[in-house]
Amino acid sequence: MKNLLTIIILLLLSSLLFSAPGDLKWRFKTDGTVASSPCVSYGVVYVGSNDGYLYAINCSNGTLKWKYKTGDRVVSSPYFSNGDIYVGSMDYSLYAINPDGNLKWKKQTGRWIDSSPCVADGSVYYASWDMNVYAAYTNGTSKWSFYADDYVSSSPCVSDGVVYVGSQGYYFYAINSSNGKLKWSYPAAHIYGSSACAADGVVYIGTYYLYAINCSDGTLKWYYNARSDYSSPCVSNGIVYIGTDNSYLLAINCSDATLKWRYQTGSYVYSSPCVSGQLVYVGSYDTYLYALNKTDGTLRWRYKTESSIYSSPCVTDMVVYVGSNDHYLYAIETEETGFEENKSASYIPAKSFSVSPNPFTDRLSISSPSSAFIYSLTGQLIMNLSKGKHSIETSSWREGVYIVKSSKETKRIVKVN
Repeated sequence: MKNLLTIIILLLLSSLLFSAPGDLKWRFKTDGTVASSPCVSYGVVYVGSNDGYLYAINCSNGTLKWKYKTGDRVVSSPYFSNGDIYVGSMDYSLYAINPDGNLKWKKQTGRWIDSSPCVADGSVYYASWDMNVYAAYTNGTSKWSFYADDYVSSSPCVSDGVVYVGSQGYYFYAINSSNGKLKWSYPAAHIYGSSACAADGVVYIGTYYLYAINCSDGTLKWYYNARSDYSSPCVSNGIVYIGTDNSYLLAINCSDATLKWRYQTGSYVYSSPCVSGQLVYVGSYDTYLYALNKTDGTLRWRYKTESSIYSSPCVTDMVVYVGSNDHYLYAIETEETGFEENKSASYIPAKSFSVSPNPFTDRLSISSPSSAFIYSLTGQLIMNLSKGKHSIETSSWREGVYIVKSSKETKRIVKVN
């Protein structure tokens, strides 16, 4: 009777005891707007601020690990590669920062760097308002520069040995990454904040239109006209997701440019969408971060910050990170997408695998025809199990609700003392 009462209490209170999707995990205050998009690696989130600093913040609790001062605003989004962090500053410089927060090297350009660098094949690629696209080796040695027809605020995208980048003038460029020579150019005029995304032999870029251009020869596959300026596109499973300045997030079929769905926010969507699992995340100038079902664009949840969002979200380990013009970096709980169809699942074992006893105390037996996973209700991976039968010592586990996932089935189980 006591165990039954414990089970009922745990199941009823689990939504209160544990974080729910859309709940704030923590927020970190800077002294400037956070238009930079965060980058996460090895339990640390890196982000720039208009106060001139690059910040390294512990993902677990939002405490500062270190910060590095540049000479001006950091609108550029940092890029993490092989332990080093690369970021541009409006002081005209690209910085390479060691994992301990000390300067490794920096490269000076002739104007602002507000776009983000990209690292590929031992080189870092970056662009500047001095009308150049640059390549340097990761040790700081210059590799080449390419002169564009106008300012470059688009971030380089590198795919299969080609650098794709647009200018604010009249062209979108494909540049050979090894020598900086032009492969082809396409007349896509006035590329401001949109950066390219390449997938399956096609590169996507937004201007007054969303263009899909064949990577091989620069010919147009299709274009889409939303009568708007666009954010940077994101491609996932044959769908390109992109924001517009007339308040929509669009989902467009890559094959034929037909609209799959659109979702209207309350203002401009300059934030670039991020797809993780079954959800697509995007920020809006209406101050909200949105989590939408990627299949149909319906709202799963939204979180309100205190100002407009230009920063693009980054998702890892069931947390979505995004900056806001209210000077904060936010860490917001999201959901393990494998659990989404089973949020109300009981503690009764699933059909494809057996769990006994349930509830359990000091030992748990699981038999599964495929690999299985045990998570805490907050999404922490407790154990990864191979196919077969397992007898698990659980005396050290905390009392509470756990989730067992095998194949496509997920069920809740309860640990009691």
